[in-house]
Formats: sequence, structure tokens, C-alpha cells
Amino acid sequence: MQTYIVIGAYQFVGFYVAQYFLNQGEEVIGIDWTDSEASKYIMEEKELEIGRSSNYIYFPINKLKLLDITKQDTVFISCYDIQSGKMGKIDFLIDEIVFFIEKCKKNGSNETPNFVVFMPIEEEISIFQSILSSIRGIDSAKIIFLPTIYGPWQSEGMSFEAGINQLGQSDIKPAIANEYTGDALFITDFVNALEEVLTSSSDRDIQLCSSIDDHWNKCAKLIFGESLGSFNSQSTTKINKGSIFEVPSKIDPEEGIALQRKHNKRLNLLKKWRKRD
Repeated sequence: MQTYIVIGAYQFVGFYVAQYFLNQGEEVIGIDWTDSEASKYIMEEKELEIGRSSNYIYFPINKLKLLDITKQDTVFISCYDIQSGKMGKIDFLIDEIVFFIEKCKKNGSNETPNFVVFMPIEEEISIFQSILSSIRGIDSAKIIFLPTIYGPWQSEGMSFEAGINQLGQSDIKPAIANEYTGDALFITDFVNALEEVLTSSSDRDIQLCSSIDDHWNKCAKLIFGESLGSFNSQSTTKINKGSIFEVPSKIDPEEGIALQRKHNKRLNLLKKWRKRD
């Protein structure tokens, strides 16, 4: 049995990836961080969902460098979550990840584990250049470029979640400006296609796209309605970063946004109850 190491296991994409492999009966090591009481609360809620599994072990990010893993293991690095989340100390996180990659490489190419990096599709990803440079020397490494991923547990820094929370334009406009609006995928559609993505393509750089045309705009209209025009100032021109893999969209925008709204309502109720304690 191989082990899956998920860096960002209590974030958004990373959480679903960890949960998916645990549901398959695989062993998962979750790596994460917390910057505030709010994120600590979210971590506790997610811990209730995956932490009970006997196949799951958690380590904080500062313990990552101590892990010894083998060549059959797979390491998922969610740069997508680092960019979309509201967190400080990004340089520290990246330094810890690069140190770990370089440590793994010292065992030689025949002993290096598989690395899979989830990268935002946006053109400006220079903050992750040290991670990209570090894995370039690993033949088995893959970079999966993600469009906007949405659904329950989406980061509060993303535009759909900000809109569902009915935040003001001062929060929503910068969220949209920093987000790829050319396409979108519902989180479980992405995760359920992940193993096929990794095995069906021999290419190093793979860009995921939805089987639904204009997916991001269809979701945004459900949230923002007629006011979308006042928010959406950036081009929706699609960006090409690698070989294209079309993910079957089994969850349509209406159902996906409804599920995210339902989860958001539940989470806000939990926050209110927690404040009473």
C-alpha cells in the first residue's frame, strides 16, 4: 500500500483530495498550517470528517522536513490553496515545501517519490517559482493547472464564497480580479477525475477544463445576478498552460452553487453556536 502525502490537507482542494484517498482505503498523511483562530476552527471541523480514519496521520507544516517517504508514495502540493486562501507567512510555507522536495531528491532519481502540484491557472504565479524550479528535476512530477474550483468549503477569499456571504464590493471586486474567470469546476468532479488525469496523460503539464461551456459565468450569474457586470472587469479569455483534459461535469452550476450555499448556511450556524460557548 502506498501513502499519499497531501500538503494543504485542511484547506479546500487539499481537503477533498485527502478525503478521496481515505475513502479508497489508502493511507494519507495530511500536512497543514493555521494562522488564526478562524482557520483553527475550520481545521477542527475538517478534522471531525477525516481525522477519525485509522489510515490518516496529521503533521503541522514545520514537521514536513522530518518525513521519510519512499519512491512509490505520492506527494500532492496544493499551491492553488496557498494562493486562494487568506493566510500570511506564504514565504515560510514555500520554503518548507522546497526544503522537503530537495531532501527527497537527495535520495537519487530512482528513490524520489511522485510529486503532483495543483497550480492556479492564472498567469501570475511567480510566488511559486521556487517550487516549480525544484520539481523540474523530477521526471515523474506533474503540474495540474486548475481553473476556479468551487463547492462546499471554498475559501472565503474566493469570489463565489464572498458573494454567498453577501460581502461588499470592496471584498468581491478584488476576489474576482485575482480569479480565473475563463472556466470553473465543481470540487467533487475534479477530485473524482484525478486518478484518470494522472494515469491517462504522459504529459508533465496538464490543464483541466470543464465539459460545460462558460461554466464560471453561469455560476457567477446565479450568485451575483444582474450586478455581475459591475464586478467582472477582467477578460474571460482562456489561458493554455499544458495539454487539455476535459473533466466530465456531473454537477451542473445550479446544483453546485446550491450545495455551496447549503454548506455555507450550516457553517455560519456552527460559528454562531461556537461563539455562545
